[in-house]
Amino acid sequence: MNISPKTVGAIAGAMAAAAYGLNPLFAIPLYKMGLTPTMVLFYRFALAALMLVPVLWLKRCKFALTKNEAVASFAGSALMVTSSLCLYTSFKYMDIGLSMTLLFLYPVFVAVIMSTAFGEKLSLAIISSIILALSGLAMVTLPGKGGDSQLFITWTGVMLAVGSALSYAFYIVAVRKSSMRNLSSEKLTFYTAVFAVPFFLILLDCGTSVPLPDSWSMGWNLLGVAFFPTVVALVFMAVAIEKIGATPAAILGVLEPVTGLLVGILLFGEKLTVLSTLGIVLIFSSVLLVIAGDRKKADKTR
Repeated sequence: MNISPKTVGAIAGAMAAAAYGLNPLFAIPLYKMGLTPTMVLFYRFALAALMLVPVLWLKRCKFALTKNEAVASFAGSALMVTSSLCLYTSFKYMDIGLSMTLLFLYPVFVAVIMSTAFGEKLSLAIISSIILALSGLAMVTLPGKGGDSQLFITWTGVMLAVGSALSYAFYIVAVRKSSMRNLSSEKLTFYTAVFAVPFFLILLDCGTSVPLPDSWSMGWNLLGVAFFPTVVALVFMAVAIEKIGATPAAILGVLEPVTGLLVGILLFGEKLTVLSTLGIVLIFSSVLLVIAGDRKKADKTR
């Protein structure tokens, strides 16, 4: 049975989103063991790079980069470092389910960036989605939080989560519009991880503050955070961007906050208020509008 490239891209985008939503599943236990976000992210990217070496070797991919590919990959890695550091730090300042939901603003950011920077027409659907997204953001972050003292959210957490979404949006656009698009998904992910490591080493006193795993539990969580939300998520996201484009790939991120919410509620006992739930629905609706607008535009070009 032949599977169309668009179907492959859609499946890859969905898998990338679900895998990325598993970030808190591994990060929160590591925080409880005494690791900081910077320490967790150092291991996340360093171990991911090591995991990808045999994959690239088996596929006989060349490790060499052109000058333009190296510069673009380094810049892309800086964006990924910023996004990851903001997201992982936000877990300390708000419920992880809400943090992952705010990260889901990135498809709207991608649509706006593609429109303003690359001339894609800002349709009525996208304009409406921006209004819905901002309304949802306001409801999620309103002071008082519906009077539920069990809901944990701070403005620091909100700014970090939104900053993560914006950085990730720029990364997706950069992959599509720079020389990074010439790299295979595995090679792109490998260099994103490799170039990220020095950033974290600098933040960890040139590596002197990097702790060694002192238990099997810490080791398994470090391997998990490197494999699922890093190797799996970035490889499949690169495939999705290649097959269906930046905006549709970002839109399929709907599984990301769903995964994050489920992890927070089922495993960490987090709660949602009526107001925050309505805000989440509005954010989801904003992305569905982008989907509808993108599908309508695709139909007109056939």
